[in-house]
Amino acid sequence: MGGLRDRNVFGAFALMISDDILRATSSHAPDAGPTASALALLAHQPGLSIRMLAGGVGLSHAGTVRLVDRLATEGLIERREHSTDGRARALHLTAAGQLMSEQVLGARDEVLSAGLSVLTPAEMTLFCEISERVLRSRLQGLEHSYRVCRLCSYADCKDCPIDDELDERGVHGR
Repeated sequence: MGGLRDRNVFGAFALMISDDILRATSSHAPDAGPTASALALLAHQPGLSIRMLAGGVGLSHAGTVRLVDRLATEGLIERREHSTDGRARALHLTAAGQLMSEQVLGARDEVLSAGLSVLTPAEMTLFCEISERVLRSRLQGLEHSYRVCRLCSYADCKDCPIDDELDERGVHGR
């Protein structure tokens, strides 16, 4: 395992990129905080329940209810009947919500593209392979997968390492 300096450098890199992503994505959402993540996650996984969305965006159930209420009032999401649980509501983006989600994910991609532009194609391939291995080994389960992928562009992630890991573990639901 690398030394303390290597871990320190990686930690600084991860925080820098993460801060840049949060700043850029929040600038395309109606308010700061988990709103951008909620929009991106619902584009990734339409029909999530409030409970699963809460885990994905890192809010309490009550906090997620307030977030959903705001997004519904702003015409960005809608509640529908849940396919398997009559007590729950399935959350879906409206056309306006889908457009805003695309803007959020575009901002995220711009940050990543700029931040990783110093890598050669071979380095990028290696970096991706290493990242996949770490993601798979650190994944805790289905609910955690929503948290990890909350700002992912799912349509652009063919052969998703998180989905592959869940499948290998026999966990389904995404």
